[in-house]
Amino acid sequence: MADCPKCGVHLRLIDWKQKCPYCGANIFLYDLQERLMRDADLAEVQNFYFQKKLDRAKASFIGSKPAVARIFTSLLPVGALFLPLINVSKSGLELEGSLNVVKLCEFFSENAQPFFEAVKKDISGKLFFAALVCLVLSLLFLILHFALLFLACSPRGKARCYILSSLALSFSLAFALIFVFLPEGSFSVLPGIGAWLYVFLCAANFIAEVVVFKKGVPIVHKQCYVGGIPIEEYFEMQKAGLSHDEIRAEQYRRLTALQLEKEKELEKEAGKEAPNVG
Repeated sequence: MADCPKCGVHLRLIDWKQKCPYCGANIFLYDLQERLMRDADLAEVQNFYFQKKLDRAKASFIGSKPAVARIFTSLLPVGALFLPLINVSKSGLELEGSLNVVKLCEFFSENAQPFFEAVKKDISGKLFFAALVCLVLSLLFLILHFALLFLACSPRGKARCYILSSLALSFSLAFALIFVFLPEGSFSVLPGIGAWLYVFLCAANFIAEVVVFKKGVPIVHKQCYVGGIPIEEYFEMQKAGLSHDEIRAEQYRRLTALQLEKEKELEKEAGKEAPNVG
């Protein structure tokens, strides 16, 4: 059970009536205005901290022109995967010709076990498998990079974006270069236009990241208030040691001034809308 708002005595389960059995105060109505004001103060302070996170997330996406461009550079590499990635020839497997990510997925859905048995036979097969792992990892880091863009303006956002975009670039480059230096063996593979375009677009994404942080992203915070007082001033008043009653009196003064100003504006609007008679 709760405590009595007047005398502070802890109420029992049997103290279910509206009035306190000890001091007779109306539990629900006693000092109701002040309790509502305290709840409002707490909600506005919590909203301030949430608004700061929301403002940073907004700035991460549309805070500047380079930040907007970064959204597209984060997604464009995925499109290259649908172009011919590799030209492969492997006897004994249904793995032949120019393959993109769709054809590779179709192949593995039907021939996964024969493929894993084939790659164990020589170094070319093992390197081919390693290249595909690099491709999957680079794609995974690209997806993580895009998914975490809304945290780009957070305290560790810069390091996070640099790490994810550089890892995506590194693994994409490894994917293409493995095929360039693939030794002769049971697998004969050459990188296609899609592989090199994928590397280029991952590099463009990393460069866009550098440009964004070099120019900086301005974060515009929405002004928040606590009882009509700007929240920065509200915190300063608390630090200065002003009592609760003094702060509350200032809040009532400002809220009253805001209400009077709003009433004047409504009167002016009503005067403009009223028809002229005579």
